[in-house]
Amino acid sequence: MDLERGSVAPRDVDNTAKKEVQLRVNPLELKFQDAVSGKVYRLPLTVHNLGRWNQKIRFQEPSKPQFKLLLTSLDKELASGLQMTAMVEYHPNKNEDTFDHIFISVGNKVLDIPLIGLIPVCRLEIVPVVDFGTLVANSKVHCKEITIINRGKAPGMFKTDYQGQLPIVISPSSGIVKAKSSMVIKVDFCADQARTVNEVARVSLQGRPETFLNIKVRVVEQIIELFHMNSERKLECIRFGSVFFGTSKIEHALLYNNSPETVNWVAIMQDDCVGEELGANIHQRTDIALNNLSYLNKIKKIDMTDFMSCVPNEGSLLPYQKIVITFCFSPKLVVDIKKDVGPSHRQDYALFVRFDFVGSKEGFLRDDNSDTMKSNRLQKVELALTGSGLPVILQFDPGKALTFAPCHMGEHSDILCIVKNQSISLPVMYHFQKTAHFKMDPERGKIDEGCIQNVICSFVPHQIGVFRVKQVIEIIGPVADDNLQSLSMKPFHYIHLEFNSTCKAYTKKVGVKINPGISPLVSNPTKHFVAKDSEKKEDLLPVAAMLRSTATNLHNHCSNDESMKNALIAFPNDRAASIRCGDHHEHFRTIFTKMPRYDYTDPDYEYTDLEKLERKAHRDYYTNYINNLRTVRLHKEALRERKLLVNEVDIGMQPSSGLRSPSLSQSEIEEIPSSSKTSVKAKRLLSTKKIASRESESLQRKISRGLKSKPTTHQEKHDCSKVLTPKQIHQVIVGPSVLNFGNVCVKSTNTQLLHIVNMLPMYILIQLDIDLEELQKTNQFSYVIPPTSSTYISMVFESSIHGKFWKSFTFKINNITGGHILVMAVILPVKLELSSNEIVLRPQSFLLKTCFRGTVRLYNHLNCPAEFGWKPVATLRGIAFTIRPAKGIVDPYCSLECEVNWLPGFSSPDRGEFLLQVSGGNTLTLKCIAHVGHTRVTFLEPRILFSNCSQGLTTWRKAILHNIGQNHAYFKVCDQSLLSTINIVPSEGIIPFGGITVLNISCTPTVAEKFDTRAKVAIHHANVIDLRIGGSVEIADVEITPNTFNFSGTYVGTTDIITFVIRNKGVTRAKVEFNLKEFPLFAMDFKGNAGECKNVEGPYMYGIEIEEGTSVECGITFSPVEVATYDFSFPVHINSFKASDLYCEYLSQQKVLMPRVSPLISPCFVQATVLRAPLDLSSTEFLFKIPLFELQHNKEATRIQN
Repeated sequence: MDLERGSVAPRDVDNTAKKEVQLRVNPLELKFQDAVSGKVYRLPLTVHNLGRWNQKIRFQEPSKPQFKLLLTSLDKELASGLQMTAMVEYHPNKNEDTFDHIFISVGNKVLDIPLIGLIPVCRLEIVPVVDFGTLVANSKVHCKEITIINRGKAPGMFKTDYQGQLPIVISPSSGIVKAKSSMVIKVDFCADQARTVNEVARVSLQGRPETFLNIKVRVVEQIIELFHMNSERKLECIRFGSVFFGTSKIEHALLYNNSPETVNWVAIMQDDCVGEELGANIHQRTDIALNNLSYLNKIKKIDMTDFMSCVPNEGSLLPYQKIVITFCFSPKLVVDIKKDVGPSHRQDYALFVRFDFVGSKEGFLRDDNSDTMKSNRLQKVELALTGSGLPVILQFDPGKALTFAPCHMGEHSDILCIVKNQSISLPVMYHFQKTAHFKMDPERGKIDEGCIQNVICSFVPHQIGVFRVKQVIEIIGPVADDNLQSLSMKPFHYIHLEFNSTCKAYTKKVGVKINPGISPLVSNPTKHFVAKDSEKKEDLLPVAAMLRSTATNLHNHCSNDESMKNALIAFPNDRAASIRCGDHHEHFRTIFTKMPRYDYTDPDYEYTDLEKLERKAHRDYYTNYINNLRTVRLHKEALRERKLLVNEVDIGMQPSSGLRSPSLSQSEIEEIPSSSKTSVKAKRLLSTKKIASRESESLQRKISRGLKSKPTTHQEKHDCSKVLTPKQIHQVIVGPSVLNFGNVCVKSTNTQLLHIVNMLPMYILIQLDIDLEELQKTNQFSYVIPPTSSTYISMVFESSIHGKFWKSFTFKINNITGGHILVMAVILPVKLELSSNEIVLRPQSFLLKTCFRGTVRLYNHLNCPAEFGWKPVATLRGIAFTIRPAKGIVDPYCSLECEVNWLPGFSSPDRGEFLLQVSGGNTLTLKCIAHVGHTRVTFLEPRILFSNCSQGLTTWRKAILHNIGQNHAYFKVCDQSLLSTINIVPSEGIIPFGGITVLNISCTPTVAEKFDTRAKVAIHHANVIDLRIGGSVEIADVEITPNTFNFSGTYVGTTDIITFVIRNKGVTRAKVEFNLKEFPLFAMDFKGNAGECKNVEGPYMYGIEIEEGTSVECGITFSPVEVATYDFSFPVHINSFKASDLYCEYLSQQKVLMPRVSPLISPCFVQATVLRAPLDLSSTEFLFKIPLFELQHNKEATRIQN
């Protein structure tokens, strides 16, 4: 039968079959998602008959017990157009995926429905693209957040890996996302330079194929540009041309922010740069200019901002905004005292104005030489300004002093004056000020360059007398207004002419009659006694003269009225002025009789009470003001006298005795600024020379401690609440702009200094807007900086996460954002570095054991101490290298030298490895190689002969190895070719170059025979040399006489001895041993013979070595302790052979005619009888007790004999 997946119709082309199998099964597969062990899941399976006839359907149950088909009967008949639903039940018993099938038979076709049971899995999703957009290259770190979503029912792991070289940091780089949740991933990018970024980071999501995260950024430079007003061309230089001293000239430019961010900018006059000209005459010869040093020194002290201005010179620019900048050139004349100002005098200027951004910086003193400011220098725009100042020089002919011919009133005297403009560059506009009795024609005019003007000067007197006056000529030109943005035609220069003349009077006689009163200019209302000319004048009211009455005593009548003492005098002709708005408190009297004068006050003009009070208050206000001024002046004078006259230390000098204060220079004179001067000063440009001077002054006043975190005093609160302008913010240095901590260890504390310089004459509040967890251990984040001072702030960095760190934080000055600081670090685990991963040891000295020695250095380039340990790598041959110290600690930024030694030897492996294990850090491998070098070794005697060796005993001989090479030699004796009875020690060793080594060869034969063999000695890195060893083995022949010992009648408690002789009759030495373990009362006495063996086996064993052909006298002692009889024999061993036992066996087996193969000797016999002692002692020990106080230490001890 054919098996097919469930479908609408099978693939059979037969029409009848199509009719039979026209079934639709939905779904085509049953998938149980997120199934957990122990639970039951059900899914429906629908079968729809699409044919025209009834269909017989047969279901086949799944083969696995986890799946179950819930049907009462597996055979079903389905009518045409109808459908049925069967439930499939899934109950997993394990947390694993399960797969099975359900087969549906319809006619001759079988439909296959897969059954899939899936355990809960994670389904992680991530956004594939991170687009930062357009950023400005200002070293600021920008952050974008993306989300990893887990739509599954199981936690899933992810891992990101960026291997590029750009400042991109993804954190966290790995983690686990819980089921049905999400995790935020931060992508940090530092816009350090202009570029287009299209980077990819590898992302591994659990359960999904590896994908990539695309990071896109467009970084542009933060640029401000200057353009011409009428075109899009960039402006590099403004040429003001020639201008008269005292006048001004204005030029305009467009300042354009060509970046997508708002910038704060400030204009700075560069008055200390190369290429500037300050008032020099460029048309003058160089030798003449350099010869006038006093003039050159004078112009160097000029403040260039006095005559070159830029308005505005600070501000903020929105993205892609343009503003108009006005430049005003107002040159001033610098006069050389030695020379007069002539037509050729000129002052040429070439200046440079720089437009800077406001933000963090290193400092103005280090701006031009610091490498870290390269990016900032690219952001600056520089404008050149050139101009020339010319003096106004007019020539007057016949001169500046004119003398007019005398004339009478009503007449005039004229002089023609020719005025010449000696400037060949600029015209002159002039105006003659009005002067009494003199007239000019024309009064104003314009004289072109190099031209003349005829002026008629006229003397027109209006009174009699001699006149000496100065005629002022105003030179008019464009002068800058107070706002420095517009010009007005004003007098800027004055020339004085001296006029001299005389007006003569006509002679007239006036007759005078006697007048008993006072004769003023107008005597009385009837006009008697006046000059003729006075009749032409208009009538004037006579004015009353008012004097103190106490000043006149003429016709003083007796008057006792006290109220008239302060009365005022009324002249006789003051009646016309007596009716006026008078004061009731004023009294008048006549001049002669001092009688009260009549006074009338007109009520229409009289002051009201309110007006009188106002007059009095007004008079009192000014009276008090004048009194206060006098009081303050007297107080200052008193203080001055007290300072001058009252001194704590008397130096013997009188006050005001001729000492004078030194004269101040122009730069030291401080004027009290008026309101108008203050506004002008606020518009004045900053200059690099002034800023550098202020910075130097601020750097000299360093404040290391005691900085407040917030203002407390009234002055501090007042200053810190001020809103600073960009120009003021630019005079506060907060830097460096990059805090680079470098490579640091995890969970280690690192410190960098942040420099703050306040050049302002006021308190400022610095606030560090830090929300970085890594910088939270910094002491404080706000500081009140005193005026004109500097300080350092310790920034503490600590991180617990590995990887690169790129973050930035902003700082505020008086709550205004002043810039940002970039924080960089590479966080690494504790790490050590080796000076070399492989060390080759060569012989360094003559010492045998320590000649192979070398050193390897451990470097700790991080800021945390590293604890280490060396672990040798074991091999089959072992390791012959040692290293010390085997463990220790390397301090931060330090190194430690470890010594590696190779233990030389033939079997020592010349290669080895050590593992350097750093606690909590890395592991390194050090390979060690010993370079032995080639050498050559020979035997001094190539053959060793063992003649007449004693069977059973060890015989020694010596062989000498001689090293005739240039290196130490290492040898090993090959024992495979040696006889078992021959042993060579040492089997391995060292032969120093040029030296010898002794080999001890022992032969311990067990069989009497002759032998000849070769010993092979292998030399390391050389050949194998042979040593021939030969010899013969002899059997020992020893005789003991007598060999029977009879102790007859030995008393208890006594010792008896019987002597005997041991004779060696053979040709080799022999070792004789007696075994008396079973008879402890008997002992051997060798009488101190040199051959006595001390290292016998156990007690009651006695041995002695006897050389060939010699005999030794010995004795056997018996010391009984009780009455008894003894009759026994004890064995005798010769050369470790049981000679007496072998002798008995030899006799018993009748091997007399056979040759001996080992030494033989008959055993020794002992017979002893013990008797009771005839005399008994009560004690055989005597104990003497002497008190210590009776001992005399100074006496010698007496010899005691037994």
